[in-house]
Parts: sequence; structure tokens; C-alpha cells
Amino acid sequence: MKDAKVVAITGASKGLGKGTAKVFLENGWNVVIATRTKQNLEKVSEELKNESGRILAVPTDVSDYDQVNHLIQATIKEFGRIDVLINNAGIDYPGPIEELTVEQWNKIIGVNLNGVFYSSKAVFPYMKKQKAGYIINISSVAGKKGWPNATAYCSSKFALTGFTQALNGEGKDYNIRCSVVYPGGMDTTWHHDRNPDFLDPEDCGRFLHHMVSQNPKFVVNEAVISPIVETGYP
Repeated sequence: MKDAKVVAITGASKGLGKGTAKVFLENGWNVVIATRTKQNLEKVSEELKNESGRILAVPTDVSDYDQVNHLIQATIKEFGRIDVLINNAGIDYPGPIEELTVEQWNKIIGVNLNGVFYSSKAVFPYMKKQKAGYIINISSVAGKKGWPNATAYCSSKFALTGFTQALNGEGKDYNIRCSVVYPGGMDTTWHHDRNPDFLDPEDCGRFLHHMVSQNPKFVVNEAVISPIVETGYP
């Protein structure tokens, strides 16, 4: 759809990213999906494409600023605008701190935190020019309460809270809204102990779509979404 709104989603080859892309497409949005592996993107793109909205796949390593900048520029070139950016890409190397390598720490911070900074920095000038935009940073319940064997992951997710709050302040005069979302246990391949009571990625995608579809005069500063049942998180 030529005049449809546009959302760009990182980490979109599976889980929350893929589920969210599906929801936005079904609601007539043009969707840009990004992840590192071109083959995975092509598979998802073929699976999700429909007549409601258009889908563009852009291979992107979010820990590389040049690739992230290309993602945003490719979105603008294809659709002429970008209304929503969902920073969803994330990685983890769980284990005790004495076994966490410096390389693993840097990779986690590079994707989970630096990637959010890179994409937000790249998209901000376009949203300021539009005088409208919405940036959603996907954290985790690990960004609300730390747990053992996840020092790097928790650090990266806690940091998103302060980053999002600061970005909200920078964007308010340009009608740019910023939210941080803390999902709990989700039924994805991320978890080896998959639980039927975990969150459904598409249900979470519907929640994100609901957020960005509200009156632009207010913003959901932060939202925690988790299963009603106990999932083992501290």
C-alpha cells in the first residue's frame, strides 16, 4: 500500500520480531525486517508476505553502525518514510561471571545496547523532519530485576531504561515517542524449556501495534508484559 505507515523491526527472523512483523502486515503496514542472515530473512519474507502490506528484507548486523544506517536509508528509499522503529534484536551467553569472556560481554553489549543506540541515532533525523515517530526498545524482565548467570544480559537490558527515558526527552518537541517494553517468558526458540503458558509472540506483537496506534498526544513510557503463571523468573 503506497500510503501505508512503515515499521522497521530488528531481530525479525523469529520470535517476537517475526510475530510483530506478521501483526503489522495484517494491519496494512509496510514492514521492513532485519536480521543478520540473508537466508533467514528471505524465508520469513516469503512466509509473511500478503496483500495487506509490503515487506522489505534488509540483512543487518545491528552491532555494526554502517549496516544499521543502511537499514534506515533503505527503508526511506523504498517507502519514503519511517513511522515506527522496533529495536528487538538481542543475544545472550548465559553463565557465571567467571566463565563470561570479554568477547562475549562485548558482543552482548554490542547487539543489545549499541545496536539500539545505532538505529535510534540513524532514524532520529528522519523522524525529526517528519515531526513524528515512535521508537520501541525491547528490553526484558531482566531489565527490571537481575538474576544470576546473566550479568551482561541484565546490564544491557537495564541500560535501555535510561536510554529510552533520555531519548523521550530529546524527541518530545518533534512528536517522537519512545517506549521501553519488558517482556517475560515467551514461547520462542530462545527458551529450551518451552512452556505452553509462556507469552505468544503474535499476542505481544498485537500489544505493540496497539501502543503505536493510540492518540499521539500520549506515550506509554514503559510496559511490563509477562505470563500470569509463574515462569521461574526471580
